[in-house]
Amino acid sequence: MKKYIPKNIINEIIEQTNIIEIISSHIKIIKKGKYYQALCPFHNEKIPSFTINEKKQFYYCFGCNANGNIIDFLINFEKINFIEAIEYLAQKNNINIFKKKKNINIYKKRQYLFNLINKISNKYHLDIKNSKNKLGIKYLKKRKIKKKMINIFNIGFSLINFKKKHINIKKKNIKKKIINLGILIKKNNGKVYDLLYKKITFPIRNKQGQTIGFGARAINNTLPKYLNSAETKIFNKKKQLYGLYESIKINPNPKYIIVVEGYLDVITLFQYNITCAVAILGTNLSKEHIKKLFQYTNKIIYCYDGDKAGKRASWNTVKKILPYLYDKYTIKFIFLPKNQDPDTIIRKEGRKKFKKRIKNAIDFSSFIFKKLLKKNKLNNIETRKKFCSIIIPYINKIPGKIIRFYLYKKLGDKIGILDINKLYQLKNIKKKYSFKKKKIKKNNINILISLLIQNPSLGKIIPSIIEINFLKFKKKKIFIKILKICINKPKITTGQILEIYRGKKKEKKIKKLAIYKNIIKKKNIKILFLDILIQLYNKKLEKIQNKIIEKDRKKKIKKIEKYEFWLINKEIKKNK
Repeated sequence: MKKYIPKNIINEIIEQTNIIEIISSHIKIIKKGKYYQALCPFHNEKIPSFTINEKKQFYYCFGCNANGNIIDFLINFEKINFIEAIEYLAQKNNINIFKKKKNINIYKKRQYLFNLINKISNKYHLDIKNSKNKLGIKYLKKRKIKKKMINIFNIGFSLINFKKKHINIKKKNIKKKIINLGILIKKNNGKVYDLLYKKITFPIRNKQGQTIGFGARAINNTLPKYLNSAETKIFNKKKQLYGLYESIKINPNPKYIIVVEGYLDVITLFQYNITCAVAILGTNLSKEHIKKLFQYTNKIIYCYDGDKAGKRASWNTVKKILPYLYDKYTIKFIFLPKNQDPDTIIRKEGRKKFKKRIKNAIDFSSFIFKKLLKKNKLNNIETRKKFCSIIIPYINKIPGKIIRFYLYKKLGDKIGILDINKLYQLKNIKKKYSFKKKKIKKNNINILISLLIQNPSLGKIIPSIIEINFLKFKKKKIFIKILKICINKPKITTGQILEIYRGKKKEKKIKKLAIYKNIIKKKNIKILFLDILIQLYNKKLEKIQNKIIEKDRKKKIKKIEKYEFWLINKEIKKNK
């Protein structure tokens, strides 16, 4: 939907939004001099290092380097996507984000689907409490699910007769609309049947708490036991996790999240006051699931069922998660006894013992070595060589340098090679291992560009773009592009410049330059900016001068060239 929102509307939203007003409605901020400060919401700290610059419409944390404009703040704090952030700000500023009728209709259709599925969800929830409905409540009592949990998770039972319009909706073609929600299913022969009828329903909710789909549990041993409503325009199984909304509502920044297989596993753990569990929706763990989980926590604990399928799922999780395993993340596994799942084990052992299982969860590195060493005993050179050829490709997938380093060290201990650099030869790395991060080089060009991004008003003091085009220096194109933006929009802020580069190749560089530390007093910013430009200008003039000297050595130069040399010399002296 990003393409449906015109760029000028996004600019208008940022222009009309005050970063202080929005951030202060989410966290407590204090004014200190010209800036505002707060305890950083993106990492734990006792002394405020989170700074908000109202003039630049930009925030920066000196502790964890979190930075950006108001859209970045909402995306990272609220854990929402770009469109949701834009919709939130547009609503605050009473701005219509859709120009074309076609796009307004798309938006309205989506909103209608949200409203309709939420009405259905509430009707299911009322039906499970209905005294006439003995099946649903009897099953939940049998599973020892308390009324409080039924209300928290809005658990329901499907008894709706859509023909009789039980949900009080006057809209025409209601059957077609409910087919679009994936609840009514149309067969090839044209007949329609209710996928969820006479089943326990588990609403799957998004970040805002809106129902977007359903999980369902059949009773009376009907197969399949568990199923989900079909995928729709508002529901994608690969992107959703059951129980995430309920967990984050209680604790927005959990120390860890436990991933389980079933809806009732989540609900039972919640009932035992372990309110940080989510379930994948009867599908394989996807990269979208992994990314979503890492938005909320740096530590994920996987606790699958204690059967062959559960062990298989654990190993598939390891393989899938490796490319996303950066140094700040921790992955652990809880392996349950045979034929046990989180629901049965916590009822059997109690909360205290389950918490102990969480504490003693196995680190992913121990799991990966244990798993691969089962089939590969390191008896001789051949078996060690074979083991290396199997495990090294797994290690190489990990982006976290420190994690990779320790995995290689662990491999070295296992095969008897203690020199880490010799181990790295196995994966054809010539350079010695280094923990150094790539940083922007401290040079005049970076200072020049960073000063302009941080102080867009500097664009006013440039005589003309033509004179800048005359100069020759690295990153000239990007400097001129930002300069043109600053000249054409004299009131532009740092936050707005960042928004222009969102999603583009240069986005990371621009963000780094926006927080580039130029240790200089405010009164000297303009002087330094002009001084760098003059240095570049003189450098260009000196090159022309040297060419004239070189030409004069080979053959006599013309009078006009001598005059040009004199003028250049005069200009250089004047600039110095």
